[in-house]
Amino acid sequence: MLVPGLEENLLSVGQMVKHGYYLVFGGNLLNIFNGWSLDNLVARVQMTNNRCFPLTMMLANQLALKASVTRYLQIWHKRLGHLNDRSIKLLEDQEIVHGLPHLEKTYVVCEGCILGKQHRDSFPSESTWRAKFPLELVHIDICGPMKTESISGNRYFLLFTDNCTIITWVYFIRNKSNAFECFKKFKAMTKRQCGYKVKGLRSDRGGEFLSNEFNKYCNELGIQRQLTMTYSPQQNGVAKRKNRMVVEMAKSMLYEKGLPYEFWTEAVNTTVYILNRCPSKSLKKVIPFEAYIGRKPGIAHRKIFGSLCYVHVPSTLRHKLEENSHKCIFAGYRLCEKGYKVFDPSSKKIILSRDVLFDKNASWKWENTDKNEMRVPMFAENQMANCSEGQKQFEVCEPSKSLDTSTQVDEVITPQIEDMFESSQAIDYTPQK
Repeated sequence: MLVPGLEENLLSVGQMVKHGYYLVFGGNLLNIFNGWSLDNLVARVQMTNNRCFPLTMMLANQLALKASVTRYLQIWHKRLGHLNDRSIKLLEDQEIVHGLPHLEKTYVVCEGCILGKQHRDSFPSESTWRAKFPLELVHIDICGPMKTESISGNRYFLLFTDNCTIITWVYFIRNKSNAFECFKKFKAMTKRQCGYKVKGLRSDRGGEFLSNEFNKYCNELGIQRQLTMTYSPQQNGVAKRKNRMVVEMAKSMLYEKGLPYEFWTEAVNTTVYILNRCPSKSLKKVIPFEAYIGRKPGIAHRKIFGSLCYVHVPSTLRHKLEENSHKCIFAGYRLCEKGYKVFDPSSKKIILSRDVLFDKNASWKWENTDKNEMRVPMFAENQMANCSEGQKQFEVCEPSKSLDTSTQVDEVITPQIEDMFESSQAIDYTPQK
């Protein structure tokens, strides 16, 4: 029907009946009911003179209704294989696909995503707390077991790292059960050296750190135990990173000179000695040795680990026609003596001497040496040599039954002359505290 001048909308009776409304005409009135029972009156319209029923709808109250699409969003979340909300929003905003309705982003816990996608919480990139005094917090960790035993039969090394000064001490042990004895020695040594007391100890939950005697000892002395959560080594990151750094440097020194794996303890010991005298990101304009001891160390005596060296034999130990020097391998530094630690491949022993010439470009040819016989325990690293005046110049360390331990605090002072064969006769005037 075409009515060009019509200004009103026509309401179709057939459409209203189709939508479930009941219309009753009579008495010049139109009654519209919602339902066949005619109980719910929707509207009543009076017929006009032109036989029309004008319907004017007036709202009784002003209402604002909001449509919720939360469940609709969750349906699309599941339809898209539990896709994250950010990607679903990207599909909608950039109109990458057709047929996706407008969805509001709301947080709803999806059990399927939790069971299938949950990850561990991230760890802070930097520590929120730092010790202000030495030994206020000590990080401890064990590395091992090594597949190859050391010359003295050890398979583990134990690191103590001070949170304040970042100085590190290393102990070599045969079994994890020796960790408690090493801790008692470490505590007594540090208390005597710097006067500070161990207040806190951070470690993992290994059985060697949770034994009854270990816990009882710490409780009696008032040492606070800080234990990491299970499978969370990041909470003791200082010790873990130090372990990795020590192992990597030790391996590099071993491979550089082609040394057998039996020398891993000597390489680790030398690595800790060097790291204590090198810069650290945690310290500003100071190295761990100076931060702990209070004076700058000398480094003129540094030599290349594993280099071929020649040790002078005192005249009292040889006759006139014998060689004046003996060919050995440089194996590190001593802590309380002004000398070098070298390994004699012929006698399978560690020798301490101050009269050593170094050939930094040469290495020992191990194909002429039976490596399987190198199973002689070395002199304990944390013991001081009690020698007479005649023995201090050339000392041979006999096998020791004690643990091969080492504490990296004392300074070995022997200068270096840059030459193919380097001498060690000058004096290092390193200032003392």
